[in-house]
Amino acid sequence: MKISSKTSRIVLVFIIVLSLAISTLFMVNKQGFHEDELLTYNLANSSKQLSTNGEWNTPEDFNEYLSVSENNRFNYAQVYQNQIIDASHPPFYYALVHTVCSLFPGVFSKWLSYSINVIAMVGVLILLYKIGQRVTNNNLYALIGVGAYALSIACVTTTIYLRMYATLTFFVLAFLYMSLKMYDKKNTVNFGDCILLTLIVILGVLTQYYFILFAALVGLTFLVFKIKEKCFKDLIKYIISAIIGAGIALCIYPYIISNVLGGNRGFGSLSFSIDVITAVTYIIYKLCTYVQILSKDMFLNKIWLLVLCAVCVLGFGVYLRFFKKQKLSRKATIIAVPAVVFFIGISLVSPFNSDRYVMASLPLIAMLFAFAFIKILTTLNIKRVNVIVPVSVLLASTIAFITVKPYYTYGKTNLYEPQTDNCIFVGTAMLEWNKCIDKFMQYDGTMIVQTSQMSTTLGDELENFATKRGIITNGKINELAGAYMNNGDVNRQKTDSISAIKTDEKLNTLNSVTVYISRLADNYAVINYITHNTKFKNYDLIQADYSFYEFYNWYDYFVETESYCNVYKFY
Repeated sequence: MKISSKTSRIVLVFIIVLSLAISTLFMVNKQGFHEDELLTYNLANSSKQLSTNGEWNTPEDFNEYLSVSENNRFNYAQVYQNQIIDASHPPFYYALVHTVCSLFPGVFSKWLSYSINVIAMVGVLILLYKIGQRVTNNNLYALIGVGAYALSIACVTTTIYLRMYATLTFFVLAFLYMSLKMYDKKNTVNFGDCILLTLIVILGVLTQYYFILFAALVGLTFLVFKIKEKCFKDLIKYIISAIIGAGIALCIYPYIISNVLGGNRGFGSLSFSIDVITAVTYIIYKLCTYVQILSKDMFLNKIWLLVLCAVCVLGFGVYLRFFKKQKLSRKATIIAVPAVVFFIGISLVSPFNSDRYVMASLPLIAMLFAFAFIKILTTLNIKRVNVIVPVSVLLASTIAFITVKPYYTYGKTNLYEPQTDNCIFVGTAMLEWNKCIDKFMQYDGTMIVQTSQMSTTLGDELENFATKRGIITNGKINELAGAYMNNGDVNRQKTDSISAIKTDEKLNTLNSVTVYISRLADNYAVINYITHNTKFKNYDLIQADYSFYEFYNWYDYFVETESYCNVYKFY
């Protein structure tokens, strides 16, 4: 069964509107931020630095840290400079955020960055439909493939996470679509195609560095097939366009090389050793974690369902290839190989176990599963395939939205209803206060101090956490925790400004104060210091920190909690 182009466009619009409506509903209920989401606003909008060594910060200070000031609107030189200092990502996405925020000076709102994700996701779903069309030559199948992703937890997660990954996904799919379009032209690629591909490469590279890996995988499959078909003119134009695009991106932002090879942040800069056994078991754990992430994003959070579907697809693929002598079409290969290799490769090299790193591959993986089951049912001559698969997608999506909580929505908390007028944050060199800025804006004043006393239990907690998940640690996790603790400072210098609590005049005038104590800090040592060196001798727990053991992987703990702190009221 096929449907007309006009009908398919109407259905596509409906799918896009429904998908974004669902994401917006989750966004309305999103309370709290991942620390990187707050960094998005700071790096895009401001050169403001907060006082973190015992001075007081006002709500205006935090707002200035996150929003665009009236006299700093459309200041892209500042955006560029912030990325140089941060040394982690290229500047294009931050320029987009800065543009939107410049239209609303002095305003900090989750909806500003979200608007960029909405626009990107509209483009993602349109491109996914066009890719599906080119692979299947069937509008209905393309719509089913789009629906499998658009109505998934994966799509919601990508849309509501206020970082560059929705934009990255758009440019990844744009590059893939242009590659398929140029593949279909047998030595007839025109100048316009080359210009568009070059532009996509420029913006993709300047959005996020994982674009380079995905584009390389797509380009490699394109190269192999064009050589086999002896379409050398197309191949040369394709390669030159991509190289020119990468070269222009490098000229615009020459720090790409130093960022990719290793900056001053992340696990690459940590100083610790690790043995082979620990590394091997950790790799296995990472792969298993990404299987769990994929099952949550697309398979109702049921690993068994993901495994069952994967076995069916792979088994049927083997049957077609070796018994029916049917090969996967080349255009299907151009999307399948990069998507799968990217997912596996990123799961192995990512600094954290996070769905955000593989978001760019998830639309294609969802579409591939949908197409695979369409192929299985049609090959088995099962009637009403065009009803069975869409209904299955809708049923699975409905169950998922009812039973599965997407990442980045966080939990409900009472920390947005302050019990005191002022607060203190006690953290470490890892600058954990970044995750709590939106809460600090509720107080008249916030003092941020650091302690050099690391949690005495964190290393053992991590050792036990890892051991229970099959990693043979040999004590290396404790070593990693120590390295991680001090990596917040470029020179790995321990800092200790907690003594400001003892001498601060304003604090001495208060009757009560809320105290956030980071889980990386020694909780009992901080409490003891406050009760022995200030007039606050009593304290009540407002909100306890979550436990690692509530989560399958360490990353879940950091993204699914609104604050990794114990919070107290001292009086």
